[in-house]
Amino acid sequence: MAVEKMRLLSIFGNYDDLDKAIKVCVDSGSFQPENASALIGDSEGFSYISEENPYSFRLMKIREIFESFEREPKFIEDCSSVDIDEANRRVDELYDTIKSIKTHDSVVNTKIEETKRVIEQLSHFEHLDINLEDAVNCDYIRVRFGRLPFEGFEKLKKYNKDISSIFYPDSSDDVGYWGMYVTPIDKAAEADRVYASLFFERMWIRGFGGGTPASNLARLKKELEELEENKRAVDESDDIYFKEHTELFDLYYSKIKTLHDSFEVRKFAAKYHGSFFLGGWVPKKEEKAIVGKLKEIEGVEVEAADPKEFKKLTPPTKIKSSFLTRAYQFYTEIYGVPSYNEVDPTGLVAVVYTLLYGIMFADLGQGIVLSIVGWFMYKFMNMRLGKILVPCGISAAIFGTVFGSVFGNEELLNPMFHALGFEEKPIEIMDSALMFIIVSIVLGVGIIVVSMLFNVVSSIKKRDMSSAIFGHNGIAGIVLYASLILLLVNMFMGLGISTKALAIGGILVPVILIFLKHPLGELVTGKKPKIESVSDFIIENFFELFEVILSYMSNTLSFLRVGAFVLIHACMMSTFAALAGITGGGVAAVIIMIFGNIFVIALEGLLVGIQVLRLNFYEIFSRFYDGAGIPFTPIKIGD
Repeated sequence: MAVEKMRLLSIFGNYDDLDKAIKVCVDSGSFQPENASALIGDSEGFSYISEENPYSFRLMKIREIFESFEREPKFIEDCSSVDIDEANRRVDELYDTIKSIKTHDSVVNTKIEETKRVIEQLSHFEHLDINLEDAVNCDYIRVRFGRLPFEGFEKLKKYNKDISSIFYPDSSDDVGYWGMYVTPIDKAAEADRVYASLFFERMWIRGFGGGTPASNLARLKKELEELEENKRAVDESDDIYFKEHTELFDLYYSKIKTLHDSFEVRKFAAKYHGSFFLGGWVPKKEEKAIVGKLKEIEGVEVEAADPKEFKKLTPPTKIKSSFLTRAYQFYTEIYGVPSYNEVDPTGLVAVVYTLLYGIMFADLGQGIVLSIVGWFMYKFMNMRLGKILVPCGISAAIFGTVFGSVFGNEELLNPMFHALGFEEKPIEIMDSALMFIIVSIVLGVGIIVVSMLFNVVSSIKKRDMSSAIFGHNGIAGIVLYASLILLLVNMFMGLGISTKALAIGGILVPVILIFLKHPLGELVTGKKPKIESVSDFIIENFFELFEVILSYMSNTLSFLRVGAFVLIHACMMSTFAALAGITGGGVAAVIIMIFGNIFVIALEGLLVGIQVLRLNFYEIFSRFYDGAGIPFTPIKIGD
């Protein structure tokens, strides 16, 4: 994978043709506008366009319409046949209707809630055989409605003679009795005081006219039914209308959204008297088609330039994706989008991640299961991680076949190896611990060297010759690292390489070059080296160089985890196999092995994924990748 070449288009024309030019750019799906201010700065005569979008309010209206019916609008790309005037009229009509209905519903809802509250109050006195109007307006006695706690009801007996009051209970709940008390007018004040001391909760019942509580309840319940039925009928009629015209309103939404988003592009343009200027980025392979359509507009001129001509602008990054590596772009984007002039590491990630995952999770059966799970995650749950698990599972299945492991069974593939001419399984994991350690180190060395080579290429693309040649991940670093590895190998294996020549040419010279990276880099670029303090320079670079050499060792040893996980995987499955063997076979053994495989696939599948990702981020990306790019986001209507 690589970063696509971009071109910067500068579009000029009559101001009246600005919308036509914008439409061509939008329809192409490959145009990312650049602010005119970044291109022309404060050039005399230019003014930046800041007109209010005339479609914003109506877009808000139609969105509220869909929200009121609890539905998301569906964007339809082909909406050119829609008459915008008709769309505006129909949207305004339905919006006003919904607004009036909401106002009506608010009033009705308030009335419904009030009626329910009164019904609840009256229901406590339903069995009292009195005329409410007479009771409230009586000239000689006072009637109070409410609830008296059970304890207060018992205490009331000793006060009744003093206040000449009678309490008539009608219903009860967990707290006390609902009812009314009656007292003469001249005793009312004293009665109210006594009942208050007994915690009587008074309820005000007024405005019912004549009739008993039961008759008023019947009337109110009927009114409540009518109110709810009326509200339901109004809402249903509106729902039916919208359902019958949903597709039409989707079209209206699409048309208004298209015009709104297209108009928003104007803020990137500038006006010069009666002309306009609009700039933006397009992929080089799309340049010819877009320029051709723009030039079909009479009076519009287009100039295309290479990003190198605009050093102050940062071109956006569009990654060329391929079928084999597209899934791993997910990991690259987690770290950061590559800059325009930076090497895209996705291809390297795809190879390294798949290879190491397969080695660390080597099992034919479990690898196949992992691929199937990954496919389901991507297909039905839309998880990008699932797409990565598919090739990783295949890699695990391949290495599992080489190691002879199937769902933890290390002997199931022996007949296949015998048929291929092997006396026994070529690789016995538990007997090959040292081999896996050595292979892990060799893999680590190879991956680190390749990462350094990527840094050289990336630095050259960024015109950073200092890092490319003298950096600890540049050419000098590659020579130093390779020489240190060769020196260690020569010491243990006796390759016959001259230790003196290797120490001087492969270690001492690169160390000096890395130490003097700053001044040498400036000399290479034609600048005069500037060192403010020689002592500070020596101390700082000495410790940096010491840290670099230590990092070479620690980075290489990090790859030991590859071999370690191979052994851990085998140990975990052999443990479950031993437990199954203890049971003597049968159903119990099958259950243990099934559980063991599920446990290992879930736990180790996750751990291996994390560890391999760590190796990619810390041991590979950190050597050459910044990930500080701006993603290419062309104008797309409907997003």
